[in-house]
Amino acid sequence: MDHEGTPFGRYRLIDLLGRGGMGEVWRAYDTETQRVVAVKVLPPNLASDSTFVQRFRREALAAAGLSDPHVIPIHHFGEIDGRLYVDMRLITGRDLHSIIADGAMDPARAVTIIEQVAAALHDAHRIGLVHRDVKPSNILVTPNDFAYLIDFGIAAASGDTRMTGTGSVIGTWAYMAPERLNSGQNDPRSDTYALACVLHECLTGSQPYPGNSIEQQIGGHLGLPAPRPSALRRDLPVQLDGVIAIGMAKKPEQRYSTPTEMAAAARAAITQPTRLPPPPPRDTDPGPSDSHTIAIPTGPPRNYYPSNPQGSVSNTDPTQYQQLAPAGGPDVSAGRPGGQLPPPPSAGPARPASNPSPNKRRRNIILASSIAAALAVIGLVAALVLLPGDKSAPTAVAPQANSGPLTGTYTLAFGQSIGISGKPEPNQEPPGNETWKLRSVCGAKGCVATAARSSGSFKHPASLVFDDINGRWIAVTLDTERCNNQDIEEWHWIYLLPRPDGSMAGEWIDDSVQCYSKRSVTFTRTGDADLAGLPDPAALPARVASPALGLRGFYRSRVTTASGQPKLADQDFSVDTFCLRGGDRCLSRFVLTDLTDHQLFIFANNAWTENSEEDVPCPAGGTSHVRMTGVFPLPKPAADPITTLSGHGMEDVSGSTCKGGPYDQVFNRIRD
Repeated sequence: MDHEGTPFGRYRLIDLLGRGGMGEVWRAYDTETQRVVAVKVLPPNLASDSTFVQRFRREALAAAGLSDPHVIPIHHFGEIDGRLYVDMRLITGRDLHSIIADGAMDPARAVTIIEQVAAALHDAHRIGLVHRDVKPSNILVTPNDFAYLIDFGIAAASGDTRMTGTGSVIGTWAYMAPERLNSGQNDPRSDTYALACVLHECLTGSQPYPGNSIEQQIGGHLGLPAPRPSALRRDLPVQLDGVIAIGMAKKPEQRYSTPTEMAAAARAAITQPTRLPPPPPRDTDPGPSDSHTIAIPTGPPRNYYPSNPQGSVSNTDPTQYQQLAPAGGPDVSAGRPGGQLPPPPSAGPARPASNPSPNKRRRNIILASSIAAALAVIGLVAALVLLPGDKSAPTAVAPQANSGPLTGTYTLAFGQSIGISGKPEPNQEPPGNETWKLRSVCGAKGCVATAARSSGSFKHPASLVFDDINGRWIAVTLDTERCNNQDIEEWHWIYLLPRPDGSMAGEWIDDSVQCYSKRSVTFTRTGDADLAGLPDPAALPARVASPALGLRGFYRSRVTTASGQPKLADQDFSVDTFCLRGGDRCLSRFVLTDLTDHQLFIFANNAWTENSEEDVPCPAGGTSHVRMTGVFPLPKPAADPITTLSGHGMEDVSGSTCKGGPYDQVFNRIRD
């Protein structure tokens, strides 16, 4: 891939993907992490506008406060050469608007996508953010039906009823709740209304109140009854009519209390469905029972927000998700049974194909894996780059044995062992290679991979489980190792980042109270693997995010004696935390900024404990054997990041005239 482009700090801006009200979105190459990302940059003419600058910063902070996997995380944000920027992940996918344009969706598939969007909204509402522009073009769906809610740039604090700085309403008329139209009221229930509108559109292919003018759409939201999906599709369960009616209730207090409650109701509606009988003949009067309740005309749907087929950058609606090329690839309109995990990304949605020829089948696999999308999360008009499709191609591809983003046989190339100081460690195993087999799958809760060593003999675990966390594949495990002639508990932390050549590179860290080793590692795929002996990652329980993960960044430590006197000079530490998949145990590594030493705190049962011992020189002469035992409770309420961590401990000193005793220690966060 060509990474030449316009220099912008650590980035190379390769090409412009979209332009919105708050800035431009570029496909860019990050020279530090060696990955292709989406970078949003504030236009020069807005950089001097304090209102725009404040909003830009608010967007970045809002996105940083969201942790649900269906909200795209940001990598970095800040200022370069006087211009604010946000660095985000590039995602493979297609927006829901273009998917619906292919036709109404299977109910199971529609509900699965709505469930994921509801989870993202619930996470935003939890911290007081209202999206205010939930619509199909702001929902990105990957080839394995993993959904992302994008464009949190117009998110506002709950209760904020203001318009934009120019007096424009934030949102899209076709999905706007009545209270926003007649009173300006803005709270999470408005997002629930919009999500119900999106569900209706997924099921029928038509917006709830389609019309050729804003007045028609506003009139529908304010005065017409909620539409009935089963009136447009006789094969839909009538219970879905009730879900839409409650989700689109005119009064906010009559709606579902949360978007996840609405999604659960939709799932229940298709689990035990009741369907309408076939409609009467076309020349038969349907009777008055339908004439006053169907609020949706039956004309051609989906002609109100056309995509941009010419490949140019759009300068229109700042929240519209513009398409850079005609949508192509295989039809993905069918769904899957409720509760079934989506198939791996390279396989496409799982459903039967009608006897496709081998050549057509291969073409579908290539197309599904080649769809590239650049997304923008926070006030961004993103664009999807899609390859032309073959409309005659079969509508499905069966999952392949080696499907998934991290599946196959890999060569692991390990670098030299490095100590805490960053210098090579003596008497360690030299650099070398191992062969591993990996098996991965992606589902509604993210991507996970199981791994097992086939050959090699480094002193570390022979099997691992990786999770894709914010763009990094991370594995954490514990075992017993020999260190300083003792059998001790050792933590192993491995992280990997994708590289432009398709390999994965990162570090393999082995850490314990007394022994430490870090090696660079590169995973290079060499071919398919026999996966029969690997555990099925889809059968594993979901990873649990521990509150201990909030302990990260740089902290200043102050240690005082029981009488309040300083025991040591203040010290600065860099702190990172990693946890076992169950979230029940974590390791927080406190590394002195001068890289001369580090401390390990183990998190379990809502508290960190320090339990270490070592031999150190005694200032009065001789050598002291020092044992440190401390307890640091999880702050209440738990925060992310944790700004202050306080605890109490005991220092036991023997072998010299130096004295120990009780101590108090406080870590105050000083920066990211």
